[in-house]
Parts: sequence; structure tokens; C-alpha cells
Amino acid sequence: MRFLKEFRQACSCLGDAMPMHDLRKLDPIYRLVAISAAVLVSIHAAFVIKAFLSPETLSGFADKDFANYWTAGKLILNGQVMDLFGPQPDYFQHLQAAFGTGYPWHNWSYPPHYLLLVWPLGFFGYEAAMMLFLGSTAAFFVWALRAFVGRGNVMAWVAVGPFVAHNFWVAQNGYLCAGLGLGALALRERKPVVAGILLGFLTIKPQLGLLFPFLLLAERRWSMIASAGMTAVALVGLSAGLFGIDTWKGYLGEVMPYQTFVMRELEGTFTAMLPSVYGMFRNWAVGADMALLSHLVVAVPVAVLTIWAFFKAREAQDRAILLLVATFLIPPYALSYDLGLFAAALALLAGGKRDGEATSRGEPVLLAVAMLLPVVMIPLGHLGLSIAPIVILGIFVLALRRAGLAWTSGASVERDLIVNTASSPAAASD
Repeated sequence: MRFLKEFRQACSCLGDAMPMHDLRKLDPIYRLVAISAAVLVSIHAAFVIKAFLSPETLSGFADKDFANYWTAGKLILNGQVMDLFGPQPDYFQHLQAAFGTGYPWHNWSYPPHYLLLVWPLGFFGYEAAMMLFLGSTAAFFVWALRAFVGRGNVMAWVAVGPFVAHNFWVAQNGYLCAGLGLGALALRERKPVVAGILLGFLTIKPQLGLLFPFLLLAERRWSMIASAGMTAVALVGLSAGLFGIDTWKGYLGEVMPYQTFVMRELEGTFTAMLPSVYGMFRNWAVGADMALLSHLVVAVPVAVLTIWAFFKAREAQDRAILLLVATFLIPPYALSYDLGLFAAALALLAGGKRDGEATSRGEPVLLAVAMLLPVVMIPLGHLGLSIAPIVILGIFVLALRRAGLAWTSGASVERDLIVNTASSPAAASD
């Protein structure tokens, strides 16, 4: 079957990328990360097999965010697309009709042009559609990751392992969104038009693309900016033409206000999944207004530093790493299954050190904990240990230091002074 073939190809790429003899050469703490991820993937795969063998849809298999995507595909095929963009209780009735009256609450939160990517899922049964979606988006993520970090970077597969396991379990669009962002970064110099198209599609989750305009301006990538803008406009126009302009009105008038309500009021697992400072304070039962204020105290300086770094950093890779890390410090709303972008930055930070750069023994520990965030955030969050923003802030400082934009050692300072005597272009333009 097609979905099994795609998923098998994705897993094969992962396996080929990290042979056992390379794994044995890694720092023991990175081996622990890799083994933990492999165990989790195996457990999740066993559950998937059990779900396929069961005559009914298992409750644990149905209670996934993917149920929203599959239901959206069914509603489009049934001519009921507006039920996605009306009152959320009306939409939830469709989920109850499919999975039973005891089904836990889920809501629709995506803009209409996301439907362009998920409508074919309605042609399949729930289990097959989920594996098709996860298999195809995992293959896309593997391609984008290899394009971004390079084919020989063993740390890439270690760093993304926990994220791969987590997104496999929650059945979200983490592979898709990470693939779009990493593909845009990887192709921005060689194929800026294609990179812009990928970035245009990332507008399905605009919070993950907030920093891209500043990066592209710093690097003077005018054709990529034009391509991304035209793609976004085309997607909005196409979705309005296919699904009706009322879907956009409903998205602005019903879906977005409800999502604001979710951000302000929902607690428990939801706040444990937020890696932002806002999520940390909300998880500690701090009110939404005070949590947002506390978030801005960190997010605004990080945004200023990151944009400044885009214009000052000499290496394109350093700018990309800073973008990927800061993306999870600046917007209050991102979730654990979005951390594929962050994991790619960790792969580059863990996989290569600059000449003359002192590395503390604590760096591998910090990087390993950061790699594990997708799978430890929720259980730790339920215990009140919201460590994600602290860890990500530590990685941000490390990324600034690796870029030569923060003090590291006498050797590093001397190297920076020598280099800065020559002209330092911000980036190559188109």
C-alpha cells in the first residue's frame, strides 16, 4: 500500500543515515538520546500495528489532533466545509458522530488554505489516512533535513529523534511544517524561488515564520521574498475560490477568536506543551495577562538581538540557527510538536565546533536536554517543571556565542577582532 511504502522509505532514510558504528562514536549522552528515541518509536509503532489489527478504531488512536485533518477532508467531500469555520460546538458534533459521544474535545484552528493540503485524506479510512499523512510528511521532513544539515551529519538524526517519536505519537503536522521551514532555509541561496514557495506554504502556521522576513531582508533575497509573497497570496485566493470567501470570514470571525480563548483559558496538557515563557507561566497557573507580560520581557530583547544578529553574523548557517532557536522564544504560541525546526538547529550546534572555540563539558548536557524536550515537556509540565523556555534560552546564548556575537574566550575575541578588520558582508544577495 502507498502509505506503508512511503513510511518505510522514510524510516529507511533514517536508518541509513545513522549506522551503529557511527552511533558508538558519539558522546554517551547523545547515545542516550538516540536510544530513547528509538525505543519510543518502537513502542508507538507497536501501538499502530495493534490499531490496524483491531476491528474498531482504538480510543487512544482516535484521540489525536490528526482527527481534525481527517474530519476536514470528509467535510469537504460532503460539501460541509463551512462547519469548520462556524461555531466550534457545531464542528465538534462531526467528531462525536465519527468517534462516539465520549470523544474528548477537539477544535479546528487552521486557516482555509490548509485545506488544500489535507482534503485528499477524506478519501481514506481513518487509520490509513493517518499513516499516509505521517508517512508522506515524514519523507518530506527527511528530505528537508538532509538538505539543511547535509547528508553526512550523524548528529542530525540523533537531534531530531525525540521530535520524530513525539510527532509520530501525537499525529500532528510537525513533520510538514518543519520540512517547509528547513527546506526554505536550505534552498534560499541555490533555488530562491522554490524556497519562497515553501515559505509561502508555511503561512498555514504563521507563528513559525515570524522571523523569516527579517532574515531575508538582511540577506537581500529579493526573489525569495517575492516568491513567498506571491505564493501566500495565491494560496489565499485559491482557497477562497475553491471553498468560498465565507471560509475566510469564518476563520477571522469564529476560529481565531476561539483560538484566543484557548490560549487564555486552557490549562493542563495544553500549557505543558507550550515551550514559550508564556506557556511556562500559564502552566504555573499565572493569569493570561501577567503571563503574556512576562513573556514579552524575554521575547522583545530576544527579537531585537536576533534581528541584529541577522545583519551582523558572517555565516549563513549561524543566521539560520539563530532563526530556528528564536522562533520558540518570541511567539507565545508554538507547541512541542513544532520543535522539529529547533531540533535541526541543535544538530548543527552539536555536530560542528569552530577552530579555536572552547567548549565546556556542560554544552553536551544542555544540547541533549534540549533534544529531549519534545518527549519530556509534557510529563515535566504536569509536575510543574516547565524547563523548556530556560533550556531554549540557554541554546540561544550558545548560538550567539558560536556565531561570534557573544564573548566566549580570549581566542575567540582575538579571532573576531582579526576578522572584523576586513569587510564583513551580511550575506550574499540574489
